Amino acid sequence: MIDQPIYLQKEPPLAWTVFNRPKMRNAVSLEMWQALPKLVEEVVKNTTLRVLLIRGAGEEAFVSGADISRFEKVRFGVSCGEYDQAAERALVSLSQMEKPVIVMIHGFCMGGGCSVAMMCDIRLAADDAKFGIPAAHLGIAYSLERGAERLVHLVGPANAAEILLTARTYNSEETYHMGLINRIIPKAKLESYTREYALELAKNVPLSLAAHKVSIREILKPPSQRNMEKVRTLAVRCVESEDYREGVAAFMKKRKAKFQGG
Repeated sequence: MIDQPIYLQKEPPLAWTVFNRPKMRNAVSLEMWQALPKLVEEVVKNTTLRVLLIRGAGEEAFVSGADISRFEKVRFGVSCGEYDQAAERALVSLSQMEKPVIVMIHGFCMGGGCSVAMMCDIRLAADDAKFGIPAAHLGIAYSLERGAERLVHLVGPANAAEILLTARTYNSEETYHMGLINRIIPKAKLESYTREYALELAKNVPLSLAAHKVSIREILKPPSQRNMEKVRTLAVRCVESEDYREGVAAFMKKRKAKFQGG
């Protein structure tokens, strides 16, 4: 058994980041927020890892939110700024990653858990998943960096207003129709489905995946703030790569391509 509250499990071409406090429904502590960017960076640097998956340990929750039992110490004391900055750095590390990030959600996905899920590219959820952002019940506000902006992009301003202002809990069906999640899977099949989904994704050309992720990210910005030079550079990098030549050759010869990531 691994006793770390958050850890990285390597299963090339996949990597799993696991929130590992099942007795606390995987509630996120300051230390966990601080550790997440380091785990992401480890995946970024490892060329054998093509896709990052994020999950929660145990049967009850993906992530039930922040560790409220420690709020008095880290949210109301001198550590408040440190906590918020650590959470923002962790979320940015996920949103800026050029490798695909898939989150596997079961049980409770609340507050900070929703923030983590929203920063991923693809959200696969079990039919027992429960979602909510209870900030209005706690007297706190979600900043743009903590997920408010991403929420509006995903579900639109009307749904975002309902989620944030009512602070209610939603089931998988409701969040699917809002656009917050991509798929609903029976809980018993969630892990096997997610693994197969990720393995299929990992077969695609890494440079193309990175280019498309950056393009999507830039499209969400106002036109005056888009880094179109970066988008064009990544597109050129794709067609100048060995993987592009391999893809064309494999298509012409009707064989499976063997992509190397460059």
